[in-house]
Amino acid sequence: MNIKNSLIAAAVAATLLTTAIAKADDGPSPEQRMQRAFEQLGLSDAQRSQLRGLSETHRAATEPLRDQVRTAQQTLANAKPDDPNYAAVTAEARRNLDAARAQLRDQQEQFRSRTQAVLTPEQRNALEARRAERRERMEERRGQMGEMGGRGGVGERRGPREGGRLRRQ
Repeated sequence: MNIKNSLIAAAVAATLLTTAIAKADDGPSPEQRMQRAFEQLGLSDAQRSQLRGLSETHRAATEPLRDQVRTAQQTLANAKPDDPNYAAVTAEARRNLDAARAQLRDQQEQFRSRTQAVLTPEQRNALEARRAERRERMEERRGQMGEMGGRGGVGERRGPREGGRLRRQ
């Protein structure tokens, strides 16, 4: 094999390896995470059924809002500063983005209260303990990323927490 073919073969192999690693890092699917949570919380079959129904309803209700968020973000990303309508286009996209995010937060709060109503007090406590552990692990990872220089400066644009999530400023 000549050098050119060797380089092409190496590039293809690197691409395949990178893709395989990326897929392996995706982690469990939402259904797998839900199933694991059900098992850890010791839910009855009736509770599992109720929570699956709530989850499906929530997903269907929030999909259009997530689409609105993506559309507004894409509009902002594609806006050209030299466009004479730049200010109006970006202002409208920002209003749409903020409105969709506010509706998503409301939907999430409704979903959370409905799911909490299905759980026993012991299960609610166990769920809250799991969430606290997850938040702690996330904070540790954020700290480690900060020590390593972050993600290309993205974290530097983030501001205080709002609704349990970091918000961009």
